[in-house]
Amino acid sequence: MVIRLATLPAAAAVAVAAAGDPPTRAAAVVGWTAVGLWSVVYASAVIRTRSRWPTVVDGLVLTGLALATPWTVSQTWLSTGKSWVVPFCTFACVAYQYYERWLLGGCMALAVAAGMVIGTAVGRPDGAVIDGLVTACWSLVITALARLLWTLVRRGGAQADEAVADAARASREREISARIRADELFTNRKLHDTSATTLLLAGLGQTRSVADLLSKRAARDLEFLRALRGNVIPAQSDLIDLLRDLVDVIPLHVRWIADERTSLDPTVAHSLADAAGEALINAARHSGTTSATLSVTRLADGVRVEIRDAGRGFALATVPSTRRGVRESIIARVAAVGGVAVVESGVGCGTLVRLEWRYV
Repeated sequence: MVIRLATLPAAAAVAVAAAGDPPTRAAAVVGWTAVGLWSVVYASAVIRTRSRWPTVVDGLVLTGLALATPWTVSQTWLSTGKSWVVPFCTFACVAYQYYERWLLGGCMALAVAAGMVIGTAVGRPDGAVIDGLVTACWSLVITALARLLWTLVRRGGAQADEAVADAARASREREISARIRADELFTNRKLHDTSATTLLLAGLGQTRSVADLLSKRAARDLEFLRALRGNVIPAQSDLIDLLRDLVDVIPLHVRWIADERTSLDPTVAHSLADAAGEALINAARHSGTTSATLSVTRLADGVRVEIRDAGRGFALATVPSTRRGVRESIIARVAAVGGVAVVESGVGCGTLVRLEWRYV
């Protein structure tokens, strides 16, 4: 309808201005009045209904307009191969291809083109150039090209939509896979931490501590895992509370340097607490000392947790690749939430584990 509204006023003005004689001008006025009134009805019908009848009627109206060429176009124009009917009707035929199915759009274009050829042939004076007939016939080629272009555009759009859908599907699959992998890593680290601490306490003969560990820590971890699965995790978790739960079951005398509360995102808080717990477990198992210092410092843009012992220390480069406590349960765990874990140690120099997380 945009094409119709754009071409109708200009074509009508040219038709009346170039009529030449009063009878032709009168016929042009009558013809364009009829086409204009019908176009209003046509536009309204196209907007309000999905039926095909408005297009069929419009094609018949334009065919009649084309057949009336001998009466609505001056002989002067026809003798030189000119006609205002041909471009107006050609635009309409092209428009059919954009919103109608190929069969109906093609049939209407053929009918209107036939009307243009017949009207031009009948109206042209003897000895006039055949340019008008050629132009009328060429309108079919233009219409066919419009249909081809529209088909290519639609197919291209469908292929683009399919490509976008495939990319979105692949992205979702990668995201799901990454989440599954993250859940597996999270669960495996939890199991590693609990089992390592349990074995340590059992080896030291602290069976009561083992029972306390299994009941308290398993309950806490299970509650958090269920919250993650159900997407009902709280807005904040207190890092200090999580650290105290861990320190209570680790056979070390821990000196605290911390505020009373340090609230963080639950995932960040659990990751930092579990990494600190792993560092304390390692100190209890390997350092040869019975004490450690745990400090929690609020930074302007984050938090820092440090675990320090004065034990025998170790060389990180000499730790076998099969021993994943430091690499996975400390360094990788903190990195997974956007933080940084640094382990500083040396033989005979004790060990410092620094965990830092900053707001994005």
